[in-house]
Amino acid sequence: MALKDFMARTQGPEPVRPEPQPVVASRPAASSPAHATYLGPTTTITGELRCGESLRIDGNVKGEVHCDQLLTVGEKGSIFASIEGDTVVIAGEVQGDIKARRKITLESTARVTGDLTTPGIVIQEGARLEGRIMIGGAPPSDAAQTPAPKPRPLEKAAAGSADVPARTAVIASGA
Repeated sequence: MALKDFMARTQGPEPVRPEPQPVVASRPAASSPAHATYLGPTTTITGELRCGESLRIDGNVKGEVHCDQLLTVGEKGSIFASIEGDTVVIAGEVQGDIKARRKITLESTARVTGDLTTPGIVIQEGARLEGRIMIGGAPPSDAAQTPAPKPRPLEKAAAGSADVPARTAVIASGA
């Protein structure tokens, strides 16, 4: 008797093993970081919006937006509000001032009307910006700005104003 027959008689039938199931890979994440909060294109918010996590806006917001982490305004997003965030990425329309603690990025599809305040900025070719950019600290308030004193013209000084001594201009020529 062959060894194979002997093994078959002593062990009984071979156990049935389930077919291996194919492994389904999960979809890769979008190119941008995951956003904890998402406002879709049919969402409209009026008032103050505060978010302690990352936020993506593809809808409409009027008022104020405060975000403790990454704030992204998608291409379909339309914001008529002041914006404050850690990092702000704009691909849609914003009418209002933007302040970021780290960086502001204007994508090529961005349309911004307002002043930007941030320590770092990226502006892609094609982005539209109508406003000022302040790199570093907060811009001075209008009340704190005092106009620089205007120097008096030399003519007035030469005419003999009592409080301004006359000045003489000396022009050196190369000859």
